[in-house]
Amino acid sequence: MLQHVMEQVNSFARAEKEHVLIIADEVADQDDHRQKLWEYKRDGTPGYQSSKLDRIVDTIHFAPSKASRLLQAVDLIAFLHRRRETHVETDDRARRVNDRLWSHVKIRVQHEHVWLP
Repeated sequence: MLQHVMEQVNSFARAEKEHVLIIADEVADQDDHRQKLWEYKRDGTPGYQSSKLDRIVDTIHFAPSKASRLLQAVDLIAFLHRRRETHVETDDRARRVNDRLWSHVKIRVQHEHVWLP
C-alpha cells in the first residue's frame, strides 16, 4: 500500500515540477520500506502502471507521530476520510460534524481513495 501512496506523491510532485521528501509514521519494517523505495527509484514500481519514483528525494524518514503535529494531522485526516467512506453513520449530528470537518480539509486533498483488499 505504501507503494501506491508513494506513486501518487511522486505523480503530484512531477505535475507541480517539485521534489518531495517522504516522512512517515514509524512502522516495524522501516528498513524494508527504505529498500523498496530505493528499488522503485532505480527500477520503477511493479504493476501495470510502473513508474520510477524520481521526484522523491533521499529516503523515507520515519518519525513517531506522538512527536510530530504534522503526522498527527495526517493521521486524523486519513481517519476522517476512511470513516466517512466506509462507515454508515447512524447519528445525524455526528455525520454533520464529520462533513463540516471534511469541508475544511477537502480543498487541500489531492487524491482520495480507500483501498479495500
